[in-house]
Amino acid sequence: MGDPICKWRAARPHNIVELVNDVLPHESMPEDKFFDIVEKRFPGFMHTPYQLACQLGLYVTIDGVYYPRFNHDISDEEAKDYLEHLVSKYYVPNPYTRRGFKNLDSPIFLEKSIVEYLEQHPYVSDFSRIMQDLIKEDVGNLSAIKTLLSYSNLFSFDGNDIHLNPNYKEIMNAPFDRNDKKAFFDVFSNQLKERKLDAPLQQIFFGAPGTGKSHTINQMCTEYENYRTTFHPDTDYASFVGSYKPITESKKVYTFMGDKAIPVKDSEGNEIEETKITYRYVFQAFLKAYIAAWKAQTNENPKPVFLVIEEINRGNCAQIFGDIFQLLDRNESGFSDYPIVADDDLAKELRKVFEDVSIAKHDEINSLYKGGKDIVGEVLKGSHLLLPNNLYIWATMNTSDQSLFPIDSAFKRRWEWKYIKIKRADEGYKIRFTNGNEYDWWQFVEAINEKIEGGEIQQEDKQLGYFFAKAKRQEDGAMHISAERFLSKVIFFLYQDVFKDFGLEEDFFKGDDGQPMTFASYFIENGGVDESRVERFVRNVIGEENLPTEQTEPVETEE
Repeated sequence: MGDPICKWRAARPHNIVELVNDVLPHESMPEDKFFDIVEKRFPGFMHTPYQLACQLGLYVTIDGVYYPRFNHDISDEEAKDYLEHLVSKYYVPNPYTRRGFKNLDSPIFLEKSIVEYLEQHPYVSDFSRIMQDLIKEDVGNLSAIKTLLSYSNLFSFDGNDIHLNPNYKEIMNAPFDRNDKKAFFDVFSNQLKERKLDAPLQQIFFGAPGTGKSHTINQMCTEYENYRTTFHPDTDYASFVGSYKPITESKKVYTFMGDKAIPVKDSEGNEIEETKITYRYVFQAFLKAYIAAWKAQTNENPKPVFLVIEEINRGNCAQIFGDIFQLLDRNESGFSDYPIVADDDLAKELRKVFEDVSIAKHDEINSLYKGGKDIVGEVLKGSHLLLPNNLYIWATMNTSDQSLFPIDSAFKRRWEWKYIKIKRADEGYKIRFTNGNEYDWWQFVEAINEKIEGGEIQQEDKQLGYFFAKAKRQEDGAMHISAERFLSKVIFFLYQDVFKDFGLEEDFFKGDDGQPMTFASYFIENGGVDESRVERFVRNVIGEENLPTEQTEPVETEE
């Protein structure tokens, strides 16, 4: 009996979301590491969830490497959209089906084959008979197949009867190698990339340091054109948007003989140049992304363009955004609700940039605004600024950073806020000392975060994320955090930013003599690191009772 699709777990959006968001890693990696991760996250994955993930093309493994379909968490709507694209390209048997289909010589597109069958047999509507005739054997998972086909716009079901919808049109007919996993994985990728990205146009990723906020953004937008900037106390409107700046240029020196300009040469016959300072309008991150996004609007389906702002809370947002703040109000179509007037200098520069640009949906965009004005024309002339619906502005914010400038409520309302929680990344990080002792980094992170959140501090935003301290890959592939890095990154942060105002009375700050270890005590006279005290701190935080049995006693390091 053939199974065109996993019969134990239906292809429904919430199942897709569960697999993508809770089980499957979002980045490429060696296949063995992938299986190790998913088995830890979801024991029993190799049973039916594995079948569904494979057969729906949620990932592929090629030459020992795992490649995910999605590099971000998805919504039910995005999963539904995915299934609608998938069903028209789903072929049977797919590369992951290993049993049945004794009489099926070559793969068939499921949707296309049903369409052709109904066209050739207009008086047959019994779905079980149709599937049996197509597969040439009994099919035991009709309900799962119907679930998948329900996302097709070509059919409608009435009990066990299937009918062609009056407006059915496209039929796909490209042949495929029965064992070609890559073709099965890639066959509907292009359509997915061409559709509008289903993600907030403006969102701020926030959370504790080291949770992977920047990494998350990079994974989601790396395949698209993107521009990055970092806010800091000196960032202003000019350094974010653009302004006239002095530019050093080398120019030839001329002399005049009558009405002719003659280059001046030195004694060796080389033309002499002099350095001059001129002023030119320089586009910064915002305008670069803005221009790229509008140029992409020359296509019917413009590709997304990202403006990524790191550390958005470290700058004075009201000053930096200025009148651009008004553009952050977007309508249902994703365009700015209220265009703003550009200053004369900027208008002149934008007019030159957009001189030969023709917007594909010029009239359609204009129809979004009342008054009958040619808003798009004004944008191309540079007189007005308007954010297009393919310009995504995403930012990061460390909740532990003390903002020099508060972000007001009006600004906050213009953004979606996505919290990136502290979670294990399964990277195998170890805190390693030169005496050979090593400690699990995640075990330390969990222990210190529990003390931060549950102790006298009780400040969740002071906790550490998995990537707070980056490990260095060793020749054998191990990921080690050295005592020196641990001291400079972790202990320094805990002493200076977390526990500074609460004293060092907690037991985990105490050395072998029972006295609090000051920050200076972690260093020896020549400025090197006293690894024995760093290791004592690690052991104190984790707790002796939680340490591996072979490491119950610290080993003294030689100075």
